[in-house]
Amino acid sequence: DDELFERAAKFREKAESLGLEVFQTHGRIKGFRGDAEEDADILENARRDLIVAKALGAPVCVMHGVATGRVGADADPDWVRDLNFDMFNKILVFAKQYGVKVATETLGDALDGQVCDFFGSCHEFIPSYDRIASVGDNAQYFTTCMDVGHTNKAMRFHGNPTPAEFIRRLGKRLGILHLHDNNGMTDQHCFPHTGTIDWEDVLNALDEVGYQGPYNLELNLTTFGKPLMQDTMSFGVKVMRNMLREHYGE
Repeated sequence: DDELFERAAKFREKAESLGLEVFQTHGRIKGFRGDAEEDADILENARRDLIVAKALGAPVCVMHGVATGRVGADADPDWVRDLNFDMFNKILVFAKQYGVKVATETLGDALDGQVCDFFGSCHEFIPSYDRIASVGDNAQYFTTCMDVGHTNKAMRFHGNPTPAEFIRRLGKRLGILHLHDNNGMTDQHCFPHTGTIDWEDVLNALDEVGYQGPYNLELNLTTFGKPLMQDTMSFGVKVMRNMLREHYGE
């Protein structure tokens, strides 16, 4: 643990020397699937993710919930709900120990786009969050991450809302963002305004729920090739700043 913390702390020092602040990390992306040995490994990796987040000074670590792609589309719904509840309650023990919040991320489709991910449905995601947050002091260490790209893909299933409407339904539950665009079918992680998301509505929704956090892009920086990753990142920042400037008139 000490070695892991010290290594991550060096990255924090480097970031600070560049004038950068780490405001979130992305931890374990595999949720429990009901295999005791594998789930124990996932939990241990989540614990280590939280050590790294603490060392980096990040207040929030994003983690995926139980996913249809791992448990199957025919899994019993109550079992999936209980498995997700159990997983996050166990992870939150470590979140409290290390003083880092965990954010559960909105999901999209699964099984090569054949079905909506179980927690890609807003009708499952929000009740699941509320159930976990209602236990003890969990709400102090548990929040949500709105991934607008995932939610844009989930729209074609079960009457799921647009990303903007999902934000409105999350309300004060919303903690952080993953902002990127796509064609509604594939997780492309494109620049805003290059897909089908209504970005003005997204920004309006964020205003309506009183969102005050960072506007975090989650882009595929290798879209134009690895040699242009730096340029791609810089352009993404310009796009985001221009969107906010136009929206707020500043």
